[in-house]
Amino acid sequence: MKYIISILISLVLTGCNHTKVADKELLLQDRENKELELVYLQEIREAQQNNDADAFEFYFKEYFDVPRLDIPEWMKEDPEYYEGGESIKY
Repeated sequence: MKYIISILISLVLTGCNHTKVADKELLLQDRENKELELVYLQEIREAQQNNDADAFEFYFKEYFDVPRLDIPEWMKEDPEYYEGGESIKY
């Protein structure tokens, strides 16, 4: 009887120990997408400064074609999560 109770207690305790592990591939792809967005934003700024409508249109379309991945909130706490974005002052 003591063995059955100790087995049941250990099963209950180990069953409650679920930890979520961030999907490193998803975080890596998200980082690459955000870095690509930053490149396109820089190209858009340069096109605006040079009054290059064709380049502006091209990079604007490319910027919006970059996939936005849905990262769960709990994954954003992972140290490998890349915040992305930039502070733009006009």
